[in-house]
Amino acid sequence: MRFSSGITRRANSVLSTAMPRDPAEISAAIDEVERRSAERWLAPTFQVWQPASGTWLDAAAVPGPAGTAGENDDFLEGQQRLADLLVQRGYESVVPTRVLWLGREDIPRDTAWDPRVGVSETLTDAWLDVHMGSSAEGIDPASRMVHRRLLAGGSSRFYGYPDEHGVLAAIAKVSIVHDGPGGAFGGVYALKVRRDLRGRGMVRPVIDAIFNHAVRMGLEGIWMQVEERSEKALALSAELGFTTAARYRYLTRPA
Repeated sequence: MRFSSGITRRANSVLSTAMPRDPAEISAAIDEVERRSAERWLAPTFQVWQPASGTWLDAAAVPGPAGTAGENDDFLEGQQRLADLLVQRGYESVVPTRVLWLGREDIPRDTAWDPRVGVSETLTDAWLDVHMGSSAEGIDPASRMVHRRLLAGGSSRFYGYPDEHGVLAAIAKVSIVHDGPGGAFGGVYALKVRRDLRGRGMVRPVIDAIFNHAVRMGLEGIWMQVEERSEKALALSAELGFTTAARYRYLTRPA
């Protein structure tokens, strides 16, 4: 059970990596989630995984780094049983999302690093302001601290690209995950452009810098998570060579 003061859906949801065979055991676990969510005034929410095809009929293994969701049929079968029970309880499906994957052999090796793109292991206030957008000015200090704590955890790189006035215009975060002798992988998060500058090609220099960095670091692959409703982001990802490795959605019930 992941709780983070209600800041993001992912960080306030349940991720189930193993599923009991007995429906009564699953129901008891759901009861516990609902109890603990109510204590925090949060809607009980479960992250439920699906095959890359988006249907339960195809439970084929999902490509990607070892240990990712969908690695075997048992995992997906358990996810379906959980989803069925939640729907019976009145939970609603929201925010269907694709996990996109670009393997090492497909990462472009000739992208240039625009010198205006900065990269840091430190999360700055300016980067956080762009990430939070119009809500940055009105958010209370405690919530801002939670945002910072969520974004700055683990091994991360923060990318930023300025506008013509030197003010940060586009950002992205790459989380580096080490998998022992299997190497390292990069997860791209918070790829955003300031609202007043969207549609002006600001995101491409950041992506090129990420690819350049990935090649130099020898990453085994890169993943991104994109909501199904983000048609432009999905189109750009496909243009860059990303393919759908898995899908998930959230099942939630109003608090």
